[in-house]
Amino acid sequence: MASRWRAATVVLAVSVLASPAWADVVSAPVVTDRTRATLVADDIAAAPGQSVPVALRLQLKPGWHTYWRNPGDSGEPASVTLHVLGSDIAGPQQWPTPERIDIAGIVSYGHHGDVALVTNVPVPPSARPGTVIDITADATWLVCEKVCVPEHGHFTLGLPVTADAKGASTMVDPPLPAAAGLFERTPQAVTVRVPKSVLGDGDGPVREAYLFPERGDLIDHSAPQVLREQGGDIVLALTSAQVDAPAPTELRGILSITRQGPDGKPQDQVFQLTARPTAAAR
Repeated sequence: MASRWRAATVVLAVSVLASPAWADVVSAPVVTDRTRATLVADDIAAAPGQSVPVALRLQLKPGWHTYWRNPGDSGEPASVTLHVLGSDIAGPQQWPTPERIDIAGIVSYGHHGDVALVTNVPVPPSARPGTVIDITADATWLVCEKVCVPEHGHFTLGLPVTADAKGASTMVDPPLPAAAGLFERTPQAVTVRVPKSVLGDGDGPVREAYLFPERGDLIDHSAPQVLREQGGDIVLALTSAQVDAPAPTELRGILSITRQGPDGKPQDQVFQLTARPTAAAR
């Protein structure tokens, strides 16, 4: 299943980034032997009072990957600081759906191919149409193949302010459908329970499931995630991380499932999961 998730993620990233309307404003590139990095803004919504997505775009050479917000059992996520109108804005705030990357039994979460890491920049209500907002950014990221190499860049671009928003931004993917569940955590295990009724359309059995938790200190990412169905729920049994991490008040992450479709073919679905503690765990 991991190979299907990986292929779908790369195809989605390339298709979005190839859209002619996507890269209206682009910085000069920072180019290494492994990466072409740019800061990209979509001015389609750059009107006073609007929030404009600005992305650190990493175009990685084949075989190289970078890391998700929770890098898993190895790696480090990218960091971006945008300097806008005298203020610093920390990012990224929005990440693509990650891939599971298994190298010699060490599991990390990351991205291959063309990656957009988005931070939202508010346009002040007082901004005058026809003027330009200067944006600079400092970013660091880690890329890995057989070895890992830290990279960094400084970027500048000018964002033209428009009189009216031209429509929805083409830079940001639609939000993932939300799913709610329950979890219980012990020193040995984390058990996540999600009703099948909240997992969108489809009556076929859930054959595979995988949870990418946003927090990196809750589970052993290299341990198997064991799926079972119980009543009307799917239940994922995870192994607790061997660290003394504070108990979460909620567990958030990306839940990927594969159902058996009516034609017998697998159907993949991805959700933004928010799970709260069971009554016994509170």
